[in-house]
Amino acid sequence: MDKQRVLDALNTLRAELADATGLDESSRANLERVTEAIERQVHGGASAEGDDDPLSGRLQDAAQEFGAEHPQIAGAVNQVAAALANLGI
Repeated sequence: MDKQRVLDALNTLRAELADATGLDESSRANLERVTEAIERQVHGGASAEGDDDPLSGRLQDAAQEFGAEHPQIAGAVNQVAAALANLGI
């Protein structure tokens, strides 16, 4: 159930990213890398090689980055973070 909650939150985040206007490509690519890393970890895979930053820290950084200009994305990022916390990730 908790894994499904994470996956649902990731889908919401992806939808928000797809709808976002005015989002620079670097920020979009960074957030897409984070969502891919989360999905790999949820499915039992390892983090990407050379990926030393914990996912929770990367999500917090993303939420802060998008908070003012893209509140829907920040909200979706926070949902993912809460779902990961429930999984102990």
